[in-house]
Amino acid sequence: MNKFYKITFVAVLFAMTMPMIRVANAAKTSICFVTFSLQIGYFQSSVAGGKSAAKELGVDIVVMDPQADAARQVSMVEDCIARQSDGIVVDPIESSALKGVIAEAGQRGIPMAVLDTPIIADNVITNIGVPQYEASYTFGQFVAGWIIGKLDGKAKIGIMLASSEVQLLRRDGFLAALAAIPGAKVVATGDGRNILERSIAEAEDMLTANPDINVIYATGDPSLQGGLAAAQSQGRKIAFFGWDDIPEPFIKPLEEGRIVGFLKQKPKIGGKMAVSFLVSHLKGEKVPAKYSYNPDVITTYNLDQHR
Repeated sequence: MNKFYKITFVAVLFAMTMPMIRVANAAKTSICFVTFSLQIGYFQSSVAGGKSAAKELGVDIVVMDPQADAARQVSMVEDCIARQSDGIVVDPIESSALKGVIAEAGQRGIPMAVLDTPIIADNVITNIGVPQYEASYTFGQFVAGWIIGKLDGKAKIGIMLASSEVQLLRRDGFLAALAAIPGAKVVATGDGRNILERSIAEAEDMLTANPDINVIYATGDPSLQGGLAAAQSQGRKIAFFGWDDIPEPFIKPLEEGRIVGFLKQKPKIGGKMAVSFLVSHLKGEKVPAKYSYNPDVITTYNLDQHR
């Protein structure tokens, strides 16, 4: 009699656990990717890299676009947590605003990969991106060399940026390098907030108020596009130096020499590695706490290699 009950108990237990095992095996790993703004080509490439990795690795990916709104980005990370995502990729708009939700994700055991703006937290398994200040300093030396060679070391410079952590670092690195040539002065700064229309308006105002500007340094795609559009509308001859990616609107200005140098990142690689590292971590594999690379300086001389 005891033997019968023992066999029956085992059979019932087996029947109860089998569906659970099937569901666990059938469940697909889900990665939540909260970007910065899909209105910008750089972040479109980053997300494309993440989608490519997800496809290759056979995992699901949910992309969320806060459109450069820090509060909305926080809400979207909260949504990722509520979805019980297996991992979260985030490209911070304001890293300080994310501290609370990152801690919450950590309490839920959700690992995170961070792009561009480093964040240190127990559940942030990797930070991916270029060393922004250092790369800007090196690029600033390139710009300073051009000013010395072409303008006898004298220039009136306008800076077009978005007041995000990453782009402020790009400004600061550039200014540090520029200090080597006293004859080059920054006379105005415009904040386009990573919005093309605002960048155009800011650049128009800056150029109108400063007719002697002959060099513009732009820390991101919309800022560079805005500056180019404003200079063209005013018939101004200005040497441009910029950042991020090479979308189609920059090809002709590079060919014509209006853009003298362009610092090209590899956002697609960043997005791809973020997803790949999360999946590896979920499998119990070791991943690097930091993954960085140096961007390329693009000029008319090497443009064909980077089209």
